[in-house]
Amino acid sequence: MEWFDAFEELMATIERFVSANGHAPTEVAVSPQLYAWLADIRRESARLSGTPLEDLSTIPTPHGLVRLQIDEALNAYEIVPD
Repeated sequence: MEWFDAFEELMATIERFVSANGHAPTEVAVSPQLYAWLADIRRESARLSGTPLEDLSTIPTPHGLVRLQIDEALNAYEIVPD
């Protein structure tokens, strides 16, 4: 998984939800693999920038924080907003 593509797809999924519903999703379900991968990227980004680590169970978006939920039934690339 390339981090930019996965992160971009996550944000695009949230934007599509906002366009269709007029508000951000409460949560976005992702696979355990995608969750772990996003968490690793965010840890590394915080370490490199010297900024405090954010809550890994939420993702900041232009529409506010959206909770990330792990769903064992999803494949590595599925992203399901709710």
